[in-house]
Amino acid sequence: MGRFRSFVCLLLAVSGLGALAPAASAQTKIAVGYGIASDFLAVLTARDEGIFAKHGLEVELTAFTNGGLTPQALVSGAAQIAFNTGPVLVLAKDGGLDLVVFAGLSRIQKTNPHSALVTRQGVTVAKPTDLIGKRIADPGINSSLDLVMKKWLVDGGVKLNQITVVELPFQLMGDNLKNGQIDAAFPVQPMLGRIVDSGAGTKSVDIQSAVNPDFAATFWSATRDWATAHPQAIEAFRAAQADALKFIAEQPDDAKQISLKYFHNYDPSPPQASIAIKPSDLQFWADICRQLGLVKKPIDMASTILPGTPIAK
Repeated sequence: MGRFRSFVCLLLAVSGLGALAPAASAQTKIAVGYGIASDFLAVLTARDEGIFAKHGLEVELTAFTNGGLTPQALVSGAAQIAFNTGPVLVLAKDGGLDLVVFAGLSRIQKTNPHSALVTRQGVTVAKPTDLIGKRIADPGINSSLDLVMKKWLVDGGVKLNQITVVELPFQLMGDNLKNGQIDAAFPVQPMLGRIVDSGAGTKSVDIQSAVNPDFAATFWSATRDWATAHPQAIEAFRAAQADALKFIAEQPDDAKQISLKYFHNYDPSPPQASIAIKPSDLQFWADICRQLGLVKKPIDMASTILPGTPIAK
């Protein structure tokens, strides 16, 4: 924790993402943490196309390669709004952090898979037991990809001590597959497409759809204190995201250029965007965390949904 705080202090010093002084203009300054996946095209579009400014927000964006760092960034004030995954939110709540979800971000559906297990040359995987004895990379221990994969393995009769899981950024997965340092990896788009197109790995199993054919993968979150004190900023952020999604749908060529600018790849079938959420979207993750022994008691995730959040039917 001490090393992370030192990193946050350095981040604040060089990028000005800490406690923000009142702006001279009418715009509200906020620091936002996003991830490096096509789920986040809307937030980049909102910044580049002036949509945030239209809604009275001056947004500073910071990319997080590991979603497990975002709760601490929110609590420290390095960011006021950040994406979070279901497992991170469950573990944060279990650990006493008062974070809230105020909007959905993306859904993963079997009809539009956004990730897949990829394997190096000479390795074929069709079922969980095919991974016994193998070395598998995912972006972070206890990340959503990590827990979905482990649930798939456990449900398929594999003991977790029969495989080796290593943390590896998406950008390094292809080279490690090619060099034989890992047997399999679990990337998302657009990195999935880059790995397959380069020949470093072969697409194998759509693990996420095998576990659940339709679930919420990412959410926008904040601390309860900040969200309660800044309801107009929360509403403006939601509205900006809705406008950005409309822009992406109506101007796909411009959206493609933004994707290429930031991700160096374009996902023609990004995950379904959904600002509205359901309590069951979060409970799904709480149940996985309990099944895998990460939490010891049932957790009701409904309390993490900020009042006023759009609720899907």
